[in-house]
Parts: sequence; structure tokens; C-alpha cells
Amino acid sequence: MSRSHSFYFKATVSELETLMEAHQTEFDHLLDDLFTEEELAFFEKQIDSIAAVYVQPILSELSFDDFYADAAKEEAQREFFESARSSICFENLPYFESNPFQVSYLKLLLNQVSEALIDQGGVSELVFKEDYLKLLSAHKDMDAFIPKETKKPIEVKTKRPVDPIDFLILDVYKEIDRLKNSGIKIDISEQGERTRKIIKVMSHEKLDASELLRKSGLGAKEFDDGLERVKFWLRKL
Repeated sequence: MSRSHSFYFKATVSELETLMEAHQTEFDHLLDDLFTEEELAFFEKQIDSIAAVYVQPILSELSFDDFYADAAKEEAQREFFESARSSICFENLPYFESNPFQVSYLKLLLNQVSEALIDQGGVSELVFKEDYLKLLSAHKDMDAFIPKETKKPIEVKTKRPVDPIDFLILDVYKEIDRLKNSGIKIDISEQGERTRKIIKVMSHEKLDASELLRKSGLGAKEFDDGLERVKFWLRKL
């Protein structure tokens, strides 16, 4: 059975098209960075089954009352939808438990936007970005295919993780500690500025998201975008 999810954004259609082009390019580069040609050939069927993407304006006849709203967030969801100007439809979306590449694709995309409202079809309630990321976090993403050692869990000195970005930060710290314990040097000389700044600040002390953002000197969007890429890059070292 095919299924589709629709994502609604406040960006214009042209802005969203630009974002999606950049996202697709970055995702393709990430695959090339993380996997050999033989591995990509092995995973070809899963990669090719990532859902088709259609960027489009919101249909004029579509109204908020056509959806199943989250009763606890209905007012906020209605306000967001009525100010949205564009959408992405993911058609023939594979089930997340069967395709870690799709999970990673959506995580990376959502980490590039400040907010999105998502309709999962059927009688599912609308969800905002944060709740959708929590749904995705229950499934394996493509880092499940990257060998890693089991190490003693890290304790970040600040707070217990509650948001998706907190868990992502813990993952990056785990990879940094793994490499240090293995005596593997993290060479950032050929990495982009965003990656270099994130690695530099995270290599010295363990902080929470707000402090890491401040010390990195990056904007919130750059910081969120960079963390996921840093995690996957470190997994391959």
C-alpha cells in the first residue's frame, strides 16, 4: 500500500525549491562520503525507494478543517497552516522501519527548517516538526549501517536530553570520545567551516545545546544542519 506525507511551510514555493535542491545535493554528497561504491550498490534498492518529492503551492480549496488536528495544539496548528505558503508532498513513502535512508533524509531536511506542519494522511493527527522528529527517532537511520564500538555512555554535564537535538549532541560526543579512546586523530583541515567550528567547540568540553550554539558562533540553522552531518562523518573515521 502506498502512502504519502505532506509537509507545510511558511517559505515561498521558490524558497522551498531552493532549499530542496540544496538538501538533495547535500544528501547525495553525504552518501558518497559515508559509503563506498560497493556499499552504495548494495543499498541501491533502498536508496532508490526514497519517496518522490513534489514541491508545490498549497491548494486554494484546502482548508485547515480538512485535517485531523491535535486537540492540545489546534490553535497553534491552525495559525501555522493559515500562514503557510508552500508544501512538500512525499509520495510512495516507504515504511520507516524498512528504510533507514528515508529516515535520515527526512531528519536532515527537518533540521534545516525552523518549523513545519506535517500531515501523515488517513486519520493521523497533524504534528509539528519536533513531534515528527521524535517519531523518526524511534526508527533506525542510515548510521545503523556504519560500524561503531560500544563505549561507556557519556554524561553531559548540563541536563537530561529531552529534545531531538539533545540526543544528536550526545551522539556526536560519543563519536568524539570513541575516536579519542582509539587514538584516531580527527582531521578537520579539509572540512567546511561549519564542521570545523562544531568540532572545535565540542572537542574541549561537554555542553548543552544552547551553550554549544553560543560558543560555535554559528546561527541556529547552521548549527542544527551541521550537527547531523558531523555525526555521520565521525562515524566513518
